[in-house]
Amino acid sequence: MNRPLCPMNLPEYMKMRLRGPAVARISELPRAFLYGHDAASHLAEDFRTHSHMSSVLVFFDQRTRAVAGETCLDALQASGWTVLEYLIPDGPDGSPPVCDDVTMSRLRSALPTVDAYLAVGSGVINDLVKWLAAEARKPYAVFATAASMNGFAAANVAPAINGIKSLFRAKAPIVIAADPAVIASAPSRLTTAGLGDVLAKPVSTSDWVMNHQLFAEPYSEEVAAIITEVEPTYLDHPAGIKAKDPATLRGLLEALVLSGCAMTLQGSSLPASGGEHLISHTLDMQAYITGRGHDLHGRQVGVATIFAAALYDRLLRLETPDFTRAALHFDAAYWGPLAARVREQHDLAATRMAAAVAILRRPGAWDELRANLRPCLRSPAVFKRCLASAGGAHRLEDIGSTREDFFHAVCNAASIRERFTSLSLGLAAGLLPAAIDEIIDEWLM
Repeated sequence: MNRPLCPMNLPEYMKMRLRGPAVARISELPRAFLYGHDAASHLAEDFRTHSHMSSVLVFFDQRTRAVAGETCLDALQASGWTVLEYLIPDGPDGSPPVCDDVTMSRLRSALPTVDAYLAVGSGVINDLVKWLAAEARKPYAVFATAASMNGFAAANVAPAINGIKSLFRAKAPIVIAADPAVIASAPSRLTTAGLGDVLAKPVSTSDWVMNHQLFAEPYSEEVAAIITEVEPTYLDHPAGIKAKDPATLRGLLEALVLSGCAMTLQGSSLPASGGEHLISHTLDMQAYITGRGHDLHGRQVGVATIFAAALYDRLLRLETPDFTRAALHFDAAYWGPLAARVREQHDLAATRMAAAVAILRRPGAWDELRANLRPCLRSPAVFKRCLASAGGAHRLEDIGSTREDFFHAVCNAASIRERFTSLSLGLAAGLLPAAIDEIIDEWLM
């Protein structure tokens, strides 16, 4: 049997690149990333070799079962696994499954006893199975059906619990596999969502660098560089994503896998998630409150990345920011039934903002921060052009958001995490909320 087109031993790959503290977490990475037309067969073999298990429960929804479920079931059975399957049902209105506490509760109550789990899918399916595997202390693997998000190799899960976007540590899968034909057949909306997710890296890294300077948050240039190395594959060839060029799609999926590896190695979502992700989470939470739908996470992140890059551009042009009115206001009416739980994070975020402002008022601190951030950042035009050329979301209308909805999401997103981000800095420096409409007009319409 021929090996897949791209067999990647992720621990060995990282050992060749890392020398710092992140080396200690290499053992937490997936053992392999398999990319090729016979990836399901190799997944079945490698998963058994690395897990030493013999029975597996395969999870999918009706869409992912149709594109890869049967292939995975057949491959597992041919490799000697005892195989059971679980079809995760759609929502009552026919909408795809979501990763939340309600869905998780239903899954817990219906699962048979097996040794291991396999997720056949991408975002939601992967997160649900990762969550289940962490709770049950079982090994799991994932067969990706779309290059749609950066969580494949991540050891964290971001579910909605009682409507609140949450984050907790789990474990990365043992094996990640994907078939180029399946990845190419995924809806363009999913693929461009993956592009939006991974494009956030320069602005999320800027938030990371800022937290390192202000609060001594551990930072690793080696980990930050993991994604940068493959960035040109997709950033310089967005038309290849739109045309479903095999090399470009492979580069995008590799970047998404490596982005997840970076988070696992750092023990934090900081390498790939900053203020732009908080905007997307806030839009999701408002959808929960109002009962309206929301767009795919990565599509929202892509639009929010353009905004965050434009905000950073304005911030770095400030010679002497006015921090005298720095405050993080809490809008209980905006959060409605979620207000009490959001308030807990808001209070932590407000304390963090006050500490940041105290540091930034010191002589030379602002100039030092600007000097540290400039090498990380890119123009918002780079992100907008890339997303537009790929056929992705780059305007508010593309993600079904109104100006008013996005405005209020930006104003309130800093309250949902303690982390100090571009949004926190914009509020502290007095640029927000005044500049929101200007940035929307210039970049998101």
